Amino acid sequence: MNKLTKIGASALAGSLVASAAHAGSVSVGATWEVTMENTNGSGDATYAALSNNGNPFGSKGNLSFSGSGETDFGTASWFMFTGDQQGSVSSHSITLDMGDMGLVGFDQGTGAFGLGTIDDKAPTAYEEVWNGTNQTNGDLLDGAAGSGGVFGYKNTVAGFNVNIEIDPSVTQGDAGDGGNSFTAANTPGSGMNFAITNNTMVEGLDFGVGAGEIDWDRGSANTTSLGNTKSVAGYANYSFGPVTVGVGQSYTSGSVSATGTHVGGNEVENLGIAFNVNDALSVSYQDLSNTRLNTSGNADVEQEMDGIQIAYTMGGATLRISDVSVTNGGFTANNSEDRTEISLLMAF
Repeated sequence: MNKLTKIGASALAGSLVASAAHAGSVSVGATWEVTMENTNGSGDATYAALSNNGNPFGSKGNLSFSGSGETDFGTASWFMFTGDQQGSVSSHSITLDMGDMGLVGFDQGTGAFGLGTIDDKAPTAYEEVWNGTNQTNGDLLDGAAGSGGVFGYKNTVAGFNVNIEIDPSVTQGDAGDGGNSFTAANTPGSGMNFAITNNTMVEGLDFGVGAGEIDWDRGSANTTSLGNTKSVAGYANYSFGPVTVGVGQSYTSGSVSATGTHVGGNEVENLGIAFNVNDALSVSYQDLSNTRLNTSGNADVEQEMDGIQIAYTMGGATLRISDVSVTNGGFTANNSEDRTEISLLMAF
């Protein structure tokens, strides 16, 4: 019996050592933000309803968890980000870094792969100019990239960063383990896209290009008459001293609305300039023009957004101000939105 006890104890000790040798590390981050927001809108019912009528103050808190550990094939890492009230997970991903062979991953909403990583790279002191408005960043590439439940690959080749995304089911939602996001009534199709960037070829210059295509499933009622959707995008940012200037363009063909309406696509042009006054204070200006190309004799509509942003960092706290104006909002003539936000962000 003593021999059996010793053998069992030795086996347990060996397993604990093996577990410790393969154990990874986990870190936790947190942010808390309080905002004061004022919006005035005019035009159709949706935009007229944007004007503030109540308490302009709001707040949110977020938690993020990340971890990594070594495997026989490379470094495995995972990331999880909670919703505004820590009540649910809003995005998560897992990756495997294989060194010279590159990094592969599965992404549920972090937007780490493919064409969506370069949809709006204009320099800014705070956020993209459309942030917080009634617009969405999906309008830029019209759903052509950045979907959840995607596989990705990254590597550096001859100084260029290659970033590829494969989407087995475009626009489908997050699915838990053992489940799937398939809906028989709406099988939209699959897509693939990529981005290639470089920030080492010329001192101060960061540039990139990308493209993608969605192969729509003809079994879906909303896409029966559509061809495949193709997207291209490019940007260039140049920094000299405390100033960064940037420009970007993108085009998406044959988009589809929720009711199956076929429109010609979107053409986007955006530019920005950011000035770092000192180590704590930054100021920026952005202008974004998004033209919806309509078909069937309908006129094209240009939606334009421009805004000024300021950020002042005080240790772990950042005070941020954004003032943005939107014309022809929602691609509807005479819709306008003016939005001002003051934010105090604490990072822990």
